[in-house]
Amino acid sequence: MKHLGLQGLFGHLCASPGLYSKETFLTLYGCITRLVRDYHLSGIVLTCTLDDPDFETMTHALDDIPKLPLYRLSATQDKVGFLLMLTDRLCAGLFWSGASQDAFKMFEGGWTFHPGDTRTMATQLLTRMKDAGLDVEDKLKLLEEVGIDRRYDDKLNILTISLVRGLEHRNRELVLALDEVQTLNKRNVDTERLAAIGQLSSVLAHEIRNPLGLIDLYAKLTEDRLAKVIESLGDQREPLLKNLSLIRQATNSLEGILSELTQYSRPLKLALQSTDIVQLVSDVCEFYQPSYAHKEVLLTVVPPDTEIEPIKADGERIRQALINLLKNALEATKPGKRVTVSVSYSVPAAHSVHPPLHVTVRDEGTGVSPANMAKLFTPYFSTKGNEGTGLGLAHSRKIMQAHGGSVELLRSIPDEGSTFALILPTDNPELPVMMPIGGYSSDLEQAKA
Repeated sequence: MKHLGLQGLFGHLCASPGLYSKETFLTLYGCITRLVRDYHLSGIVLTCTLDDPDFETMTHALDDIPKLPLYRLSATQDKVGFLLMLTDRLCAGLFWSGASQDAFKMFEGGWTFHPGDTRTMATQLLTRMKDAGLDVEDKLKLLEEVGIDRRYDDKLNILTISLVRGLEHRNRELVLALDEVQTLNKRNVDTERLAAIGQLSSVLAHEIRNPLGLIDLYAKLTEDRLAKVIESLGDQREPLLKNLSLIRQATNSLEGILSELTQYSRPLKLALQSTDIVQLVSDVCEFYQPSYAHKEVLLTVVPPDTEIEPIKADGERIRQALINLLKNALEATKPGKRVTVSVSYSVPAAHSVHPPLHVTVRDEGTGVSPANMAKLFTPYFSTKGNEGTGLGLAHSRKIMQAHGGSVELLRSIPDEGSTFALILPTDNPELPVMMPIGGYSSDLEQAKA
């Protein structure tokens, strides 16, 4: 069926159109149906539930009521659900848009208890349906026969609006409270999982480190003995030394993995102090620059275009989180490409009292596939095969969450690159203002320039 313009019609005549939660409309719908049933009202009811099971269940209360025919109307292209009730003692109109889209599951709609407005809504609805080619003559005739009590008191509408707004306010509080409970529950689950991982990691690390230490020790002793008889080994000398070196490298690699595992599973204790994030970023990039130069990847720090004030933070922990991002960016970027690091507020500082601080790392690498985006910060998930532990980004997120911030993938396009950001809150006690430093560009970039 074509559009009948129901939302505009109903919204114009309803007492309080706006955005409300579904629970509010369900409560009103239920109240109206109970009034009709309990007080044996006579008249006519028109309804369209949009096949929603919640509204449909309440509509069953109106079935088989003497002197009150119920007409269930099919949904139109307007996707507007409604309940129009005209009786000898009470009239009510209620509508909601099934096409509403809102972050808090809100519906656009409204209601009225004014008999004149309710009759107009019902008459216009049936007239438009008749114009669309539907046979509604019997409904129009019955509608005209309904006697409406003209002793309508406007105070009823005012009281209803006040009650419904109070109900809606409470519903919104419940929605927000439920959202907060779900967030806290998720944090508790994460904490319990980390505790279990930590306990297991400590046992495994202890049991594995002992044989690892012995392997490394005996490899070193064998190297020392070979050094004394090196000339007599002939052609076997180089392969033996190489094998021993590989054994020691493997044990050192395993030791590093164990350290990363146990470090991730331990609770974080932050040593907060006044931290100049711009200076910290410059120092970390300068420290990591030789690794970039070795792979011939350009590393650039863009100087901030506004003054960045120091914040309360654990500088060493932030350093670890940033190094993880720089390492990932380097591994994803081919020689000759660029990685750019910047520090800025999420919005201009003049527009917000405490705008979050973004430390952004943008690479020109392979990007993140859509299939992997949801798993990026999951512990032990890695796209590097045997070369990665899957703890780098997870540990960075843990560090940032301990600061009240987060790590986010802001943008990623396959074969064009990704942009990650460390996001830090700035709403901490006043600290001495420190002047921002200049940007740092890698020696490799300057050489190529």
